Amino acid sequence: MRTIPNKRILAISDIHGCYQELVQLLKLNDYNPKDDQLILLGDYIDRGPESKRTVAYIMKLVEEGAIALRGNHDQMFLEFIFSDDPDKERRYLMNGGMTTLETYVGEDYFPDDAAGEHLHSARQLIKETDREHLAFLSNLPYYFETEKHLFVHAGIDPSLADWKNTPDYDKIWIRHEFLGFDHPHHFTVVHGHSPTQYIRGRKDNSIFFGNKKIGIDGACAYGGRLNCLIIMEDSYQTTYISNEKA
Repeated sequence: MRTIPNKRILAISDIHGCYQELVQLLKLNDYNPKDDQLILLGDYIDRGPESKRTVAYIMKLVEEGAIALRGNHDQMFLEFIFSDDPDKERRYLMNGGMTTLETYVGEDYFPDDAAGEHLHSARQLIKETDREHLAFLSNLPYYFETEKHLFVHAGIDPSLADWKNTPDYDKIWIRHEFLGFDHPHHFTVVHGHSPTQYIRGRKDNSIFFGNKKIGIDGACAYGGRLNCLIIMEDSYQTTYISNEKA
């Protein structure tokens, strides 16, 4: 647990390669790493247009003091790179992974059918040329806690007396078991992973405030918005950059 005295906390999640929106959102909030604690809740890649550029920028933000957590898409990318498991490869490609691979090896690298040998050579090329990015993503933590808040990508298992026994897999993948049940802990869980319109059951991408849960995934890469939750002592503010299509 860590105390963050006299600083605004800015929490952002599920950037998904939306580099421009991230830059605009930080500018909108006059982000200053000396005065603010930025916490990024994972899923920096896939689906959006600039995954590699986004990862490079987040690495810079972390060097300046930001905290970056692991998301399920970041994990799927690592599993694609370091595993020869065809099921993991298939799952990654089904979840928007090709957009990320193209930012690392070039849009013209793959034929239309993304033949297996091209995927294999892309994997090897990324291993050779982007070691720093892979090392950064491989070392991302699964959560960050303060006295009043737990920041995690997807959530925790509310049925466990000790939430830290939630498997790492669930911390980045859990959905119904977390969203559908109250948790017994004193802190508020700030999470992404599940777009807030999914939580609400209607099209509304604003930040969702529930019972000791705050969902901040605004589905930016799906034409939604990139949300920022601002925490100042006992108060919350919200800002966003819209990517919503008319």
